[in-house]
Amino acid sequence: MFAPLDVHTRDGWTCQLCREPIDPSTTWPHSKSPSIDHIIPLSRGGSHTMANVQSAHLGCNSSKGDKLSKVTEVLRSKAQTQ
Repeated sequence: MFAPLDVHTRDGWTCQLCREPIDPSTTWPHSKSPSIDHIIPLSRGGSHTMANVQSAHLGCNSSKGDKLSKVTEVLRSKAQTQ
């Protein structure tokens, strides 16, 4: 298990979706508030582990929904064919 603070610290308080800084003092439900994004969404078989989460603005995370990034799709496809 992990704490959200650990994820944000590891990611340098930078949104991994838009690459803009995340202000830790911004609070929910502001679109720029900090949130945790699952790189491979739980609904697509992703895990709730430190390796599968990243820092994101709430708005960026909400916009992503349960989609995979193009990079994640390519890596996942390669892993399945090996």
